[in-house]
Parts: sequence; structure tokens; C-alpha cells
Amino acid sequence: MTRQLDVGAVVRRERDALAAETRIAHCPPLVAVNDIDEVARIPSQLRWNNATTVKALPGSSGTAFIVDCPSLASTCLWAGTDNNAYRDDYLRFLNATYQLNLARIPANYDIDHLYNRSRAQMYGLRFIRLALVEGRANRSHGGAYEKDITVNEALRVRKDMKLMDEISSMKYFGFLSPLRDNPRDREVRAYAAFAASNMGLDPDVVRENVLYLRKKASTPWARKK
Repeated sequence: MTRQLDVGAVVRRERDALAAETRIAHCPPLVAVNDIDEVARIPSQLRWNNATTVKALPGSSGTAFIVDCPSLASTCLWAGTDNNAYRDDYLRFLNATYQLNLARIPANYDIDHLYNRSRAQMYGLRFIRLALVEGRANRSHGGAYEKDITVNEALRVRKDMKLMDEISSMKYFGFLSPLRDNPRDREVRAYAAFAASNMGLDPDVVRENVLYLRKKASTPWARKK
């Protein structure tokens, strides 16, 4: 792997790769699975012409896998939902993949689970895709939505894999996601335009999906009594 200039370049590389995956597959990427090998096969529209390997992270403190797709310049880390040392493993991944020689993750960056870890554990899912994100944006929004939807889905039937949802995608790409008392319509429109131009998604469908997720997070239709 060619050395990246800095951690910011790694973030940009990961974002570009995730957007490319979405354009090719015509759907958001997988972010949680039970069978880690599925990420090299699904979605088929993506993987048919973009060979992908899954290898265990050498020296991992927990369960972690490097998923590499050279044709899309995509290299990412997946961790087990029971891996409490995922930050250490991500640092190990950065140094092994990009030769950054970091002693620690810079303070202005976070390691983000692209699917809420509590929800994954609730569903019995085993692996989640991780990403390096700018800490300020990651910490400033999205938490209330994730907490609400985790509680409100408490009795949902589990599935073996999950795609990245629109509100999580908004947060990942740096857009302020809706709040309980603030729909942030301007941010949603801006994100829909971004998703259309960068990921090939239908902006009307994107906006509809965000509205659906907001309603889902605020409706306790599966909450334990």
C-alpha cells in the first residue's frame, strides 16, 4: 500500500471508496453482517467486477478483518461486535496498511461503527464495518437518533445483514442529521443533492428514506413493555 500523506487523506480515501461502492451497487453498502465472507460477495453488482479479499488483521487484540478491494482503492476494517479493543485494532490497521507509524489515533478523529453497536448486539449480528471520521462532526449529532431507534426496535426480528441507513450516511459524510425537535430540512436537501451527484442515488428517494427513519426512531412500535 502506498503511504498516505496524513490521516485526513485516509478519511478521504475511505469516503471516496464508500461512495464508489454505492454508485456501482445502486444501494448503500453493507455495514453489519453475521458471515464476514459475505462482504466479498454482496452486493453482487459490486463484487462481480471488483474482486475483494477478507483477511484477519495480524496481531489483532480482538476479532477484526481487513476487507480490501484494489480496483476501487477501498481498504476498510471490520470488527466483531464483541471486540472492545476495536480502537487499538484500528490503530494497528492504519499503521499496517498506510505505514503511518502512529502512536495513537489523533485526538480530532474518532473510530466510528457504521452500524450502531448496541443494535448489532441486540440483533445477534457478529461483525460491523468501522471507519475513521472527524471527531467534531461525529460527536455533534446522530446520538439521539441511534439511541431512539435502538430502544424502539428492541423486539424486531433480527436479520443476517444490514445496509447503511440514510441518517448514518448523513453523519458519516459530514451533514447534520435530523433531531427530535428539528427536522433540519436544509441539511437533508443538501445531503440528498450530494448523494445524487456522488453516489448516484435518487434524491427524492433519499429524502423519503430520511423521513421514514425519523418516524421509525420516534415510534415505539417494537419497544419492550
